[in-house]
Amino acid sequence: MPILSFRIPLRTSLILFALIAVTDTKGQPGAKELAALPTYNVTGTQLAGNEAPIAELVTTIEGEQLQQWSDLSPITALRDLPFFYGNTNNENDSNGGSGSAGVNLFGLGKQSTLTLINGRRAGGSAAFGIEQGGFADLNLISSNAIREIQIARTGTSVAHGSDAIAGTVNILLHDWYDGQKVDATYSDTTDGDASEKSLSFITGQQLSPKTQLVLFGNWYQRNALYARDRAVSADADRRNQGGQNQGSSTFPGRISVDGIQYILRDGISIPSDLSDYRIWDTNEDRYNFSSQAPALPEFERKNLMAQIEHKLSDQVSLWSELMYTQNSFANGLAPAPWSTSGALLTATRNSPHLPTGIAPAELNQVSYRNFELGPLQVDQSKDAWRNLIGLKGEVDLWKWETALMHTKTELNAEFSGFPDANTLIPLITSGAFNPFSRAYSSGIIPSGPLSGQNYSNANALNQAAATGINRYNESVLSYDLKASGPIYESRAGDLNLALGLELRRERIKVENLGFDSPLTVWPAAEYSAQRKVAGLFIESLLPLWDGDSDQQLDLQLGLRAETYKDESASISNHHDALVYNAGLLFRRSEQLRIHFNYASALRAPNLNESMGATQGGYYIYDDSQTPQATRVATAIVSNSDLDPETSQNVNFSISYTPEAITGLNFSVNYYYIQVENPIVNNAQAVVDGTGSGSAYRDAGGALFFVSSKWLNADSKTTDGIEYTLQYSLPHSTGDWQFTLGANQVLRYDVTARPGDASVSYLGQFADPRTASGNAPGSVPRYKGFAQAIWSYENLTLGATLNYIHSLDDDASYTIDSQPREIKAWTSLDLMAQYQWPDSTSNWLQNTTLTCGIENATNESPPFAAGAFADGYDSSLYSAEGRRISLSLSRER
Repeated sequence: MPILSFRIPLRTSLILFALIAVTDTKGQPGAKELAALPTYNVTGTQLAGNEAPIAELVTTIEGEQLQQWSDLSPITALRDLPFFYGNTNNENDSNGGSGSAGVNLFGLGKQSTLTLINGRRAGGSAAFGIEQGGFADLNLISSNAIREIQIARTGTSVAHGSDAIAGTVNILLHDWYDGQKVDATYSDTTDGDASEKSLSFITGQQLSPKTQLVLFGNWYQRNALYARDRAVSADADRRNQGGQNQGSSTFPGRISVDGIQYILRDGISIPSDLSDYRIWDTNEDRYNFSSQAPALPEFERKNLMAQIEHKLSDQVSLWSELMYTQNSFANGLAPAPWSTSGALLTATRNSPHLPTGIAPAELNQVSYRNFELGPLQVDQSKDAWRNLIGLKGEVDLWKWETALMHTKTELNAEFSGFPDANTLIPLITSGAFNPFSRAYSSGIIPSGPLSGQNYSNANALNQAAATGINRYNESVLSYDLKASGPIYESRAGDLNLALGLELRRERIKVENLGFDSPLTVWPAAEYSAQRKVAGLFIESLLPLWDGDSDQQLDLQLGLRAETYKDESASISNHHDALVYNAGLLFRRSEQLRIHFNYASALRAPNLNESMGATQGGYYIYDDSQTPQATRVATAIVSNSDLDPETSQNVNFSISYTPEAITGLNFSVNYYYIQVENPIVNNAQAVVDGTGSGSAYRDAGGALFFVSSKWLNADSKTTDGIEYTLQYSLPHSTGDWQFTLGANQVLRYDVTARPGDASVSYLGQFADPRTASGNAPGSVPRYKGFAQAIWSYENLTLGATLNYIHSLDDDASYTIDSQPREIKAWTSLDLMAQYQWPDSTSNWLQNTTLTCGIENATNESPPFAAGAFADGYDSSLYSAEGRRISLSLSRER
């Protein structure tokens, strides 16, 4: 029998939503005021009361903190956390950026962190290739809609899903609000080139004594920032910063003859013979693509949310959640480059414009770049829906909850600014387009059937101009039931139990429209597939010992069994998961708490990795082209024989609150995570001659394309220590809050194949777009912050100092291939907030004014020679520089 073969369309959800609103006891005698039933709030466990040991490892970001520090999207706050680093989707990147923003904890990969909304999956595990599915793309969520963010590190796979290898991020939205609030924010860099604007409202309405409604809406817009407007990214020639000339070798006027690279001489636009060329200098004769490329793309989001709860009785409530987001993302690049091969090379050899002195067979390659068509533009639009209806209640101290949820995401990526090869080829053969000239050339066709007629490269390219759309659709339909409560009372305390089930169906469909024979761009390879998941879990909290003076020892045990069934038109896969966790929490007193947790996790290959088709857009380097390593485009192919990733996670933490110093708390957590069979692509290994795939070289021997596939590596292992120091100091002149947080990575080792020596990535830089599959991205040895907040009556002032340790640069791209250090980076954020009290008699009553300065000292991101596009690691830093924000909010 198929699992979850039913549907819940949006129209049905709206009808159910309306029924809740009208099914009330308004006007009936004895009707009671609505009181919200408690819900499951702590990420990492389903146990009621949130007393499980795993709750010790939860970091919380309050919604008020997001507003205080002008974080208009949750990803900007999460990115500052000490344990957030490594390759991940990043909205701060235009050249190859996906438009989405995902979470990566401990550098274990964007698919290793499970993202939740209100305790349930934010999106499917199918994945849009390099995109997170559903609302796991945090750019779909407005910070003003968030009540709290909870980040649980490791050991959460039993409670929420076997694939929570690195941990879980739970976005808790406002589900209860009394009154109305309007927020308006404007911010801009001090250079005035990347403004942000946001308007939002939230209202909580008591529709009846038993019915509560929360409505939220938001509009957000950010302008683009261009690479040329920042010193670190303005020039792709980075030799003066310790790097190489990373400019492009593909532009009009460059050819290869008998394996020798030539370029047009200065002052010559249209060549007539080979003497019009000189030998190409790989270091001096490159095109600066940064002159026309945006560094941060333009972005817009519109978000609506509604939550309604109706109390059926004192013990049972019916509730529904509706959420819709539409965003657009202008992903721009420099004008698109292309080089001749296959039929295109044959056409250039037969061109009437072929310079004399060059035999057609001697011509190996001709390069061009479509300046006439303007920048290569990728306009992305995404629509996402989330509909949920459920029941929750209490029976004899047991809490229970059940819900039916449907999420759907539609992503369209429209490409423009490139020609269609099928149209361009006859234009080259006839002479209507001159592939040997500089851009915008025009003149007389020298020979052939159109001899004596005029040609114009601009007119020809516009005639051949094409557009294409990559379309992705993902949906998730799930049903879950969970309950938690005490089952036995002993001298040491209550034995608590949580148990439940989840049924889930995920579907993904990828199409491309309008692509016939595109040059430069990557049309999506079409496929459709679905995943069915059935899971059961059980957790228990057993008090082992309850001594004098608040001494207590608790044991937590959990087990989750899941089965994955994946299907496409030609492939069927099945994976079983059995994951567990065991935790001990010892409370010596309220001052000393010691916690040990051991857990496992399993991530089945997502549908893109196992059943999708070619995924393009990665880059690797070919160091055979001395003296400079050359970036090479790569396609990654799915692999239906992939094994699941599995992990073993260990945490040991100590929390100490000394009696002698009131308000002080210090905690330290050691973590160890080993992932076996990590899924990677091995494109770099293909080039190095040790991997499975194909490397393609032109007639001159230059590598220009690599085809690889997803594979299982042997293992990756990381461990480290988290430190947190908090101190609260109430005083008659104002209350002080001090916080220090840091993550120290002790090890990050990757073993490619059984028997191979492990490779350490600790303290190493890796480009976020690298296709050197095993590389996790940059892994700083230390990352942390120091924060001080002072509050007095209605005034709050704060300062945060952020720190990222130095990294070892990629020596393949440094000048003379010598080691260099990427400098350590610090930035200072400031904020001031004043709230007029409700006793104020003027129109400012209940109004809050917030001013923020991000990166107050205007620190530029440290230069990284190995960074592909912008000269810095966009997963760790932003090129915006100093940003000033002003926010005004008013409540009623």
